Amino acid sequence: MSSLSRPLAGETLTFELAAQIADLQKDEAYARSGRSGRTLVKSGHLRVTLTMLARNTDVGTHHAETPMTLQVLQGRLSYRVGDQSFEMGRGEVLYFGPGHAQDIRALDDTALLLTITGADTGEE
Repeated sequence: MSSLSRPLAGETLTFELAAQIADLQKDEAYARSGRSGRTLVKSGHLRVTLTMLARNTDVGTHHAETPMTLQVLQGRLSYRVGDQSFEMGRGEVLYFGPGHAQDIRALDDTALLLTITGADTGEE
């Protein structure tokens, strides 16, 4: 199913993440900028986005107005909170408030799930 015609909301949605990651790695945006993403769920106050980052790609600080989580599916990330630097890898989840995690960077080719709740996405 093309990314333009797939459902973003429903009673249940199922995703084969390995296949989704492989598709993102073939995406033109990934080849051009080292970054590609696909919104998997967008319903009411919930948004789940799968993101693929090439090694050494900087994300910077995510400027959402609500708390969020990052779950690393493969690879490694570094980030900073205040004056402290941290790393996280496959199977780890980071929760942070708006603007708290800064200087996010992929240390390897990295796939992650970004989950944001609280902001009205305009859909139910």
